[in-house]
Amino acid sequence: MLDPIPPPVLEEYLLQAGIIDRSQLSLAKKLQHRQQGPLLMILLELSFIDLEQLRRLLDLGRTYDHAANAG
Repeated sequence: MLDPIPPPVLEEYLLQAGIIDRSQLSLAKKLQHRQQGPLLMILLELSFIDLEQLRRLLDLGRTYDHAANAG
């Protein structure tokens, strides 16, 4: 799965970090529901994030996954 962090945590992070706003998230989630794809890929397709942001979010996800599995 491409989304590295559970969806509610990822969505909250994206909003709190100011990476996207609520209207962008709403649109991306509608498209995600139709396309059944990972949220991060939808955000990239919509140009709401760029490749560098995607890379950082994937790195963050690996850190999150490691911490979740360690606990």
